[in-house]
Amino acid sequence: MIRINLLPVDLRRGTRVSTKVLASSFGAAVAMCAAFGWFGLVYFGELASVEEEHAKVKKELEEKSVKATYYDKLEANRKDYLSRVQTVQEIGQSRRLWSKFLDELFDVVNNNGDSERHQAWFDSLTVHSDKSGPTVTMPGAVLGGEMTKVANLHEDLEAAPFAKDLQSKSDPVGKLDTDKKKTPAESMRFNLQMQLMGLLPEKPKPKPAPAAVPPAEKK
Repeated sequence: MIRINLLPVDLRRGTRVSTKVLASSFGAAVAMCAAFGWFGLVYFGELASVEEEHAKVKKELEEKSVKATYYDKLEANRKDYLSRVQTVQEIGQSRRLWSKFLDELFDVVNNNGDSERHQAWFDSLTVHSDKSGPTVTMPGAVLGGEMTKVANLHEDLEAAPFAKDLQSKSDPVGKLDTDKKKTPAESMRFNLQMQLMGLLPEKPKPKPAPAAVPPAEKK
């Protein structure tokens, strides 16, 4: 059968698209959809992983921040404790044990009962303290008219445990004193004076800053 198309050329049905072209177009569309789908999976998967890692790191930072705050408090407590210990030590060092000093002095004077080396007695004991340290003044005498007795007493004083705190000491000098009412009648009188060191050295005063020199005026 012969068909005659009487419609104008511009209204006639165009040539149909071939099957290969349609298949290629469909395949390209499917490939693009698959590519976009894969990209979406990868992108959102990586995003979820990054967010999870971010949350983990944030949690670790918060835990470390708590530990850091606790460490700062411990460090502050440690410094406060060291400051208190230093203060207690300074207070302890600033107090001289005079009872110990007197015990050591009595041991020297008594000399374990050895009266041949020296036999001494004192009339009084006076302590005067100032910034340089306490000064102990003890007028006394040794039995006998020999200067060697006075020298022996001073030698034993210099060997006593408290001698490490001595800044200075009076010289072993004496004056012969005679009292016929006593037996023996002769004795050597002296005035013993010992300058002890201060227990806490004075802190050096900060030096004043030099005055600023004004710049020379230009003529």
